[in-house]
Amino acid sequence: MKRNLKAVLAVSLAAMAFQAHADDKIKLGFIAALSGPLGVLGAEQQRGLDLALEHLNNRLGNREVELYTADSRAIPGVAVQEVSKLVDKEDVDVITGGTASNEIMAMVKPIAASGLTLLGTNGGPSPLAGKDCTPNYYSIAFQNDQWSEAMGHYMNEQGIKRAYFIGMDYQAGWDHVGGAERTFKGENLGKVFTPQSQLDFSAELAQIRAAKPDGVFAFYPGSAAVAFVKQYAQSGLDIPLFSSAGVDTLFLAAFDDAAIGSVFSSHYNAGIENEANKKFVADFTKEFGRKPSLYAASQYDAIMLLDKVVAQLPAGEIDREQIQALIGTTPFTSVRGDFRFNHNHMPIQNIYAQKIEQGEDGKLALNLIGVAAENVEDRYAAECAMGK
Repeated sequence: MKRNLKAVLAVSLAAMAFQAHADDKIKLGFIAALSGPLGVLGAEQQRGLDLALEHLNNRLGNREVELYTADSRAIPGVAVQEVSKLVDKEDVDVITGGTASNEIMAMVKPIAASGLTLLGTNGGPSPLAGKDCTPNYYSIAFQNDQWSEAMGHYMNEQGIKRAYFIGMDYQAGWDHVGGAERTFKGENLGKVFTPQSQLDFSAELAQIRAAKPDGVFAFYPGSAAVAFVKQYAQSGLDIPLFSSAGVDTLFLAAFDDAAIGSVFSSHYNAGIENEANKKFVADFTKEFGRKPSLYAASQYDAIMLLDKVVAQLPAGEIDREQIQALIGTTPFTSVRGDFRFNHNHMPIQNIYAQKIEQGEDGKLALNLIGVAAENVEDRYAAECAMGK
């Protein structure tokens, strides 16, 4: 009898030890477009995630991380399926990532239904910033219109009087083009959207030539950005090109000299002066042979924020509701500089103007030329009832 009692006690203690060990871990879900037309962006997001976890010794708030990775392929239906696996099969505690706005729109619904939170690291669809805002989604990167509204202001400052607008035909394209149109004060000569799979822009470039604008605003991410900018240069159009996506350190080698002079707006540049960014840039450059892009920076920031969030959880507990609440209120040091969440869970931040120039080493560089707009909020926050 004593032996049986000892055996039961041993099993019970082992189970308790296992449970305590399990509670010391946090299950992190990461979803991004790791393949398909936006696969290059998702891969860069993963580089930012990997470097952050390396800096934190694979721990968040001093808890070991169990990482579960999913490939959305930038397809909404696939994103929903992959989220379901993260939620139902892997039982993750929080999800980060997201690459395309249309997939984010689709995956937020099942994430919200499960009671989990998505800390998004690319994009910020306007519906989720406004009337469809939800406690279960934060964008640590940007609200789509922010970059483009700032670029519209910059185009005005550069004396552009007549502009043509072009972009990819999906949620982010509509938001970015709409943002630039909204703040540009000159004459709008035309607007066109092209399919996500399109890589030949000869017809659209002919339309731009015929319109004779002073400047062109374009929104193209991923491989489409490379194709558009190269074809723009090859077409002989001697018209300034302004962009809110695509022209980034991630793609500089692919552009050769085609992108020189192009102006780009975003919430991040590797030249931003603060200690957190210096360390991030130095270690990223050492590991990958180039400066980090905004996609890596946003994902790096997300992990650093989650580290501060998880550190506040009671020992031995993973409270997912508390994680959600703490994301919006926990201070952390962002590589972009000053940053905070608005009540609609979109960032309030500076938007930077950057230009592709040739460096002293003969290679292309994305140089910071100034702040396009300071402490930018998004216009949709007024439509969000959350937190009011």
